[in-house]
Amino acid sequence: MDIKFNKTAASFDAKGAYLKELKINDNIIIKKTYDNNDTHGGAAVLFPFGNRIKNAEYKYKNIKYTLPKNDGNNSIHGLIRNEIFDYNKYENGIEFYKNFEDTNYPGKAFIKINYEITDNIFNTYFYVKSTENEIPVEIGFHPYFYINGYYNIYYKNRLKMMNYVDTYFPDGTYTDLDLKNKNLLDIVLDNAFYLDGDIILNDDSHTVKIIRYNMPYIVLYNGIYANGNSIAIEPMTGAPNVFNNNIGLINLKKNHEFKCGYSVELLK
Repeated sequence: MDIKFNKTAASFDAKGAYLKELKINDNIIIKKTYDNNDTHGGAAVLFPFGNRIKNAEYKYKNIKYTLPKNDGNNSIHGLIRNEIFDYNKYENGIEFYKNFEDTNYPGKAFIKINYEITDNIFNTYFYVKSTENEIPVEIGFHPYFYINGYYNIYYKNRLKMMNYVDTYFPDGTYTDLDLKNKNLLDIVLDNAFYLDGDIILNDDSHTVKIIRYNMPYIVLYNGIYANGNSIAIEPMTGAPNVFNNNIGLINLKKNHEFKCGYSVELLK
């Protein structure tokens, strides 16, 4: 299914409320997956956790939960990517919605993902409400931004890289990393960061601004699955292994709600 406004267009799949591709003013901004894997292109929606959960297990309220192992011994990228969402289309937008529950999760939630387009801006919003009892929540998006040739990023505030133990899991400490205006073709990225403020992505053909709402963490990835023509700039509300380390964890009480999201603006 598609939505379109003048020369801006986006395509979606009800499975996972998945954004397959985005073009703004006829420029490819978020590229299609090259191998039909939804985390190798497009922009997958990640809930109730965004990144890896170590050993695919966690405790909440002193109860142990076991998750599906889909990344070696770990679990990654949430539990809704294969869920079929209901949806409503409207002028310049589409809204996906679903009641979520899972045997590997301690409660129930109502979730909505809303996408809107204008001439040069694409908005994505996520809404979650706990409907039964307090639940642990992390929300993420996995957009692959198309790049053409030389590319760099710019931001105003400190980029704080998470230090890892066991390759993938933050130990709670940070190291400042300066990536401003550096040629990212020469730098391999696969790490989580804390960064306030907007991100500007430049390449040889266009410039986009990425604005995040209530999502102060990001993952930057330009490894093998970026396929040499994209970089994943992934907004997150928390850190990898969030259900175990609590870094950025949202404890959502019954009948409480949380909203977050991100926007992409084509500057030139």
